[in-house]
Amino acid sequence: MNASMRRQKGATLLIGLIMLVLLTLMAVTSFRLGRSNLQIVGNMQFRNETLRAAEESVEAAISTPAAVSTPSTSNVDVNADGTPDVAVTITPTLTQAHVLKNSALDLTNSGQLGCTVGQAQAFGVVGAATGNSLCARTLYDLKVVAKEASTNTSVELHQGVSIQVPADTVCNLVPC
Repeated sequence: MNASMRRQKGATLLIGLIMLVLLTLMAVTSFRLGRSNLQIVGNMQFRNETLRAAEESVEAAISTPAAVSTPSTSNVDVNADGTPDVAVTITPTLTQAHVLKNSALDLTNSGQLGCTVGQAQAFGVVGAATGNSLCARTLYDLKVVAKEASTNTSVELHQGVSIQVPADTVCNLVPC
């Protein structure tokens, strides 16, 4: 038995060291994968928070029709610690505008009741009886850019908004 032990010459030790190195490599790889997954999840969380802040600013702008047509900036406190976390810039672009016809108005809708205009008698005047109402329908594309301060996470989204405005505010864009 003594002779067979002398013939091995450390083969078990060598195989044990190789297995130990392989286990160490697997542990390091597992740690790195877990860390990168955690980073990905953190980045998605910052992106979602920034996106929610942008949507909150859009909702605030839509609730005031006059605010839809003018550029605005706002700061949103995402984590309720009293300091603004996300800076939001809203840039509106008018994409469509058309004057509503009197015949297209819904007089049961109180928002359109003020748009009615009586038909004037203008015999012989070209274009005098257009049938236009006092209101116009506009379509704005709101470009919203939200940037989170600490991580520089940036989100851009576009929101379409249709609002009813007085016809004379769009007369320089469409025939009234």
